[in-house]
Amino acid sequence: MDGFTLAAFVCYLVTIVFALYVGFMYLLKPRFFAYHEWVLGKKWEELDLKLQTLILAFMKGIGGAIIALGLAILAMTFFAFLSGDMWSYFAIPLVSLIGWGIWLYLMLFERGKTGAKAPLFVPITGIALILVGSILSLFQ
Repeated sequence: MDGFTLAAFVCYLVTIVFALYVGFMYLLKPRFFAYHEWVLGKKWEELDLKLQTLILAFMKGIGGAIIALGLAILAMTFFAFLSGDMWSYFAIPLVSLIGWGIWLYLMLFERGKTGAKAPLFVPITGIALILVGSILSLFQ
């Protein structure tokens, strides 16, 4: 493995770990995040049980989608990219940018509608790592 491929692999690996960590954080969190409290203007305990359940269902759905994204990148990286399969050089960025891009859109939508400080760092970091990794992979 040359230096560019190794660097691309590291970018993809960090993205995988990042996606799985954040995905499980959303999936397993028993209440909403601080910025959600700011958006609603209410503490978790003040919410009706039905609204709590709905919010948790959305959070678990987002968490599951992010975990699926991380596992898809993992599979393509370990089973295709490391084997030198050229299709993976395009599939990894395509799948990743769609997943991270949708998340970035949701965060921007939430910010635009509510003024909340939704954490843009997470999807922007994922997008940046994938872009750097995909550019590096082309130099092998």
